[in-house]
Amino acid sequence: MQKIHQNKVRTRDFIKEMLPLAIPVAAHEFLMASVNIVDSIMVASLGETAVTAVNLANQFFFLFILMMVGICSGSAIFVAQYFGDKDTKGIQRTIGFTLIMVVLSSTAFAVGALMFPEQIISFFSKDPDVVRTGVEYLKITGFTYPLVALSFAYGSFLRTTHKAKIPLIVSIFALSISTGLNFVFIFGKLGFPAMGVEGAALATLFARLFEVALLFTVMRIKKSVVLAPLKNLLAFPRGFIKKVCVTNYPVLLNEMGWVTGTIALNKIYATFSTQDFASFSLANNIFNLFFVLFFGTSSATAILIGNKIGANKLYLAQEYARIVHKLIPIGTIFMGVIMACGSGVFPAIYQHGMEAETLRLATVILIVYAVILPFRTFNLHTVNGILRSGGDTKFGFALDIGGVWLIGVPMALFARFVLGLPLEWVIIFALSEEVIKTAIGFWRVRSGKWINRVIG
Repeated sequence: MQKIHQNKVRTRDFIKEMLPLAIPVAAHEFLMASVNIVDSIMVASLGETAVTAVNLANQFFFLFILMMVGICSGSAIFVAQYFGDKDTKGIQRTIGFTLIMVVLSSTAFAVGALMFPEQIISFFSKDPDVVRTGVEYLKITGFTYPLVALSFAYGSFLRTTHKAKIPLIVSIFALSISTGLNFVFIFGKLGFPAMGVEGAALATLFARLFEVALLFTVMRIKKSVVLAPLKNLLAFPRGFIKKVCVTNYPVLLNEMGWVTGTIALNKIYATFSTQDFASFSLANNIFNLFFVLFFGTSSATAILIGNKIGANKLYLAQEYARIVHKLIPIGTIFMGVIMACGSGVFPAIYQHGMEAETLRLATVILIVYAVILPFRTFNLHTVNGILRSGGDTKFGFALDIGGVWLIGVPMALFARFVLGLPLEWVIIFALSEEVIKTAIGFWRVRSGKWINRVIG
């Protein structure tokens, strides 16, 4: 590795460079989380069975999204470094290979959701009402998976090439339509019948169709570099696919291993009552509203560090990583305090259709999440923002998978089935992994061994 530059990068200069990339991504993720909150409030009015059913159906969607994250994050390593090296052909062939992967994967998930919805929901819950309602939802939302794959992939490409405003603007329109259609279809407005959970699923489908159509229209008008001719997308030089796969497969395994671990944890939580799991679902939705704000800074970190490595400015990559590790704890502790102070207020937005005990437990879980927020966010930036951008995907894989499967899941099983603790304590035991991961990740980044120029 190059000798680290003697003149330290000023933190304020880094922030100025990061914010134009981070704000659109953070705004996009916050909008999505906000709309999910609004949608869940509408669904909550249908009762706790509906909340639980939709949440469990979305566990399969969550697995799918994490596969998309794995494929696109791995490819983003190459796109960011090619962008820093000003190699347009390299960017476009990476996009071509990524599109092949996301289309095949999303089609497989869509077939699973449409052909085996009952088996998927039954994996999490044996409550017949929950299973029936979840199947209704999944049999419609399964059609959205290929649409989500395209919008997710192109959104990732645009952000990595410093065009983050395009997916943000498209999402504002798409999410507005989703919220409006949810209101119309769920409750039966404007002459439509009240369709309940099926209405929520239909609103999601129509919004996704609109999102993809609008995204491609805007990219064509803007003549975006990511919307390349087919011959450029498929122009794979000798050894290219192997090189991408060697770097990408730990990222994909990372996301899939982590999400299956998360699903295993949710299955443990689902062994509690439907009411308890509804509390967890509500608290999780509110927590995500805070957590997703840092997806923007994590994404910006990965792009900026990847650009510097691609431009062969390795000392700047190390300096940027050092600054991120200094800034993130400050911001997340502040957000954690806000979460903790508002933990008794936020769940009240769900009071229509929810029992008082459900809201009380959601408040307790929110306080737990507020304490763990700085650790989880630090790990997000370490693995997704720093290690991946430097091509250190195998260490990131070991850190994430080791955390969830060697610490999180065993601790949750021990707390639930050996100690017989209530839900909030099982969550505390499971989240202990984040503290250990923070210490290991900090050491790895400081070592400098994570910096690799994957494009050659």
